[in-house]
Amino acid sequence: MLLIEKVLILKSSEIFQNTAETELVELAAILEEIYLEPNVTLFSKGDPGNCMYFIFNGTIKIHDGEHTLAVLGENEIVGELSVLDSESRSASATTLEECLLLKLEQEAFYEILMTNADILKGILKTLCKRLRVINKKSATMANLNPLK
Repeated sequence: MLLIEKVLILKSSEIFQNTAETELVELAAILEEIYLEPNVTLFSKGDPGNCMYFIFNGTIKIHDGEHTLAVLGENEIVGELSVLDSESRSASATTLEECLLLKLEQEAFYEILMTNADILKGILKTLCKRLRVINKKSATMANLNPLK
């Protein structure tokens, strides 16, 4: 994959939409390309986490056992919690189809955060959006199953 293709992928992500192209070039240069077939476990719940992935193409199911938490696709990120806090993975991630991912290691991510607050804002915005979705689902479930 060409460097410019990686930059375009990053720029299309919500996290990096406000990041200058010059900084995206630096980031794109350190991303590792990962090709995965369908039904491959990217990581399992409880695994140590020290990286995150950008989904260039394909879809990934985020799940806890048989319970699907989310299905993520093109231009989305997966594994961002572990890259922020180094805790073990909170869920498993399995490819649903052939995927091309761009892997960002934690140390490189921290170096970039030190020089660019827009990236941190983008990560926080993405996490907040996902938390709102979970809260909405929880509220819906509570309404369907009220306590007696």
